[in-house]
Amino acid sequence: MVVNLHGSINSSAPVRKALNELWVAKKFSASVVPDDAPTVGMLRLCKDYVAWAPVDEDLLADLLSKRGMVSTSRPLDQAALKGLGFNDHKALAAQMIKEQKRLAAVPGVLPYFRLAPPKGGFKRSLRRQSTEKGTLGSNPKLDEIVRRMV
Repeated sequence: MVVNLHGSINSSAPVRKALNELWVAKKFSASVVPDDAPTVGMLRLCKDYVAWAPVDEDLLADLLSKRGMVSTSRPLDQAALKGLGFNDHKALAAQMIKEQKRLAAVPGVLPYFRLAPPKGGFKRSLRRQSTEKGTLGSNPKLDEIVRRMV
């Protein structure tokens, strides 16, 4: 899972292109991406703008149920899930994690989540990497931040 915490203002062209390819061009947008070499390269390129961590099935099912969208105005509800061939959000999340699929690879679902700022704010700096007591980069505590953003 990748979450954009800064937006793309004042970023270079390669960083903006990487953010667009990761589907996190806007501030507080999130996407699910596989853990392969090209994706890790894009994440390292825009490490000053995004935070990323492996996503677990419960968090992904929660994101799909509360923030998943079929179009910009239609949520991912039970009727839309039936059209995709799934019974519930947990089944879709389980298949995505099992097959290491991007959110963009699921047909009929928007490839990103629009999140809100976290309730209670960020506990650490948004200007530093997680290894330097910040929030950006590879962050093992990203799941608790995203749960407050849903």
